[in-house]
Amino acid sequence: MSTEDQPSEAPSTRRCRTCSVEINVASARCPYCGARQLKRQPVIGARGLLVCLVAVAAAVFVTRTVVDAANSGLRYVPYRSADLAALVPSGYHDLLLTGPHGTAIAGWGDPASASNMETVRATRPAVGTPHARTLRLAATLGNTPGVARGYLGTVMFPGGQVAWELEYTFDHDTYAVFAFDACNQSIAMTVTIASSSERRLGDLSLVLPESANPICDGPAFSNRDRADPAVPLSLPK
Repeated sequence: MSTEDQPSEAPSTRRCRTCSVEINVASARCPYCGARQLKRQPVIGARGLLVCLVAVAAAVFVTRTVVDAANSGLRYVPYRSADLAALVPSGYHDLLLTGPHGTAIAGWGDPASASNMETVRATRPAVGTPHARTLRLAATLGNTPGVARGYLGTVMFPGGQVAWELEYTFDHDTYAVFAFDACNQSIAMTVTIASSSERRLGDLSLVLPESANPICDGPAFSNRDRADPAVPLSLPK
């Protein structure tokens, strides 16, 4: 019994780019003249570059989406008066709070939810250390029915500013109170943030407390109460 011989394929050839001799198509160099046969190819061709650009754009989009989701899409607007500077969540309205001379206070609330609000209070003189003031507040809350205390300890703002923080819940709302001193420890600062969402409160706490600062020489902290009509406004002779 005989078998047919399988025909063998002839090797593919090409002409040398230099001497025109027929050589194997896969040869990188001509075996006769040594000339390089394959052109140098870029590390990334046009198609590869396009793929990389698309991948980078997708990564940027995903990163921004994750960051926005982590921050609950929060945006902030700056506030500055003659006495206080702060950041406020976009859309909050001014509660028009007032305080006695020596105290500058401002507050903002969310029109869509009364549970979401921010207050900033600056008082001169600063009575007691931030730690002592926080412990005093914690003791008061401990005697308040319905209050569940949470974290009590320190946090550090950018630049090394240390603040005392007290977290608690009351009537299904969560609160975070930050106490620190400013203007060479002469003004006591208290920043209170409230929200019905614990996650939202955490997002706000990463931005709002460290943005609040008193204007050290603001009218509320001057030696003279300019709001008192009994105080003459003329310069001393």
